[in-house]
Amino acid sequence: MIHLVTLDFPPDAIGGIASWAEDLARAIHDTGQEVTVYAKYTGRSAEYDAILPFPVMRMQGRSWGRWKAVWVRAQVVPRLRKGDTVLFATWPLALLAGPIAVQKGCRVAVFAHGSEVTELRSTPLQLKFLTKYVDTFFGVSGFLVDQLKGHGIDARQVPMPLPVGPGPGAPGSGLVAVARLNKRKGLDRAIRLARALDWPLTLVGEGPGRPGLEVVQIETGAQVEFLGRLPRVRALDAYVGKAATLLLPRTHGDGTGGEGLGLTLLESASRGVPAVGCATGGVPEASDLVLEDPDDAQASAKQLREWLQGGPRGQQAYDRVCAQHGPGACLAVLESLWA
Repeated sequence: MIHLVTLDFPPDAIGGIASWAEDLARAIHDTGQEVTVYAKYTGRSAEYDAILPFPVMRMQGRSWGRWKAVWVRAQVVPRLRKGDTVLFATWPLALLAGPIAVQKGCRVAVFAHGSEVTELRSTPLQLKFLTKYVDTFFGVSGFLVDQLKGHGIDARQVPMPLPVGPGPGAPGSGLVAVARLNKRKGLDRAIRLARALDWPLTLVGEGPGRPGLEVVQIETGAQVEFLGRLPRVRALDAYVGKAATLLLPRTHGDGTGGEGLGLTLLESASRGVPAVGCATGGVPEASDLVLEDPDDAQASAKQLREWLQGGPRGQQAYDRVCAQHGPGACLAVLESLWA
């Protein structure tokens, strides 16, 4: 049995970890393995869970910020058996039940996705403690693998298990960005770039940064459509028909907090829409084009326009993501955990 422990899972959670968890569970199930997902209970998931091909254990409890260790241990640990494999979405989550899982004779793996590693300014004692119990650490990008190695942790890179779409259509028009609306995601850069190109921009996501982004839209005169939070299937549709997808994030002033990879860029490429990023964190690994200076809208507009004219960029993006990612590529790295 394979146990995938993640607090974030659709339909209520729609971020990168939630999408990764569902994609990975589907990939494991499709190989004929038994897999159970453990996710935080919200009370609004029964209809969604009923159509999934694998079971989802919705962990219940109050005051999760204070008592989540109790709720995770109480609802995950009793289900573990000797020889099982336990996959923890993040190292703080593994800290709650990983050592007990090892004591019960399970194999334990921990994944790194982003801020839980990139926000660290020093190596926490808890992370050092956890290394005694974890069989393997994985990073979803080379950048995250290097971040873990900087904390003295040997880690392996694992491809993303996202399913690949049917292939690119005709070259599209306009730009799209799918992200939480906050300063660190660099969506003001996306708005200024869209204005410099005189192309429309679609923003998918919600967050505290929306009022500030609306100010940037008014100041620049950019044509921006705010779609708000969308279910993943609708967010995937938002890529289709666009010329490119943007992810232009920032780090904190001290260089911490880099984007772990950029799943939205890979999702875009899997639909045959070119992915455009910047040299922050793991974003270049998910990008087809890396802008040289995302704060210079005019220079970035020139770079992007000339690049798009230089070849079948949608097909190239699709070919790249098919070669580097997907359920098969991911499981080829992970299957030794339960073989």
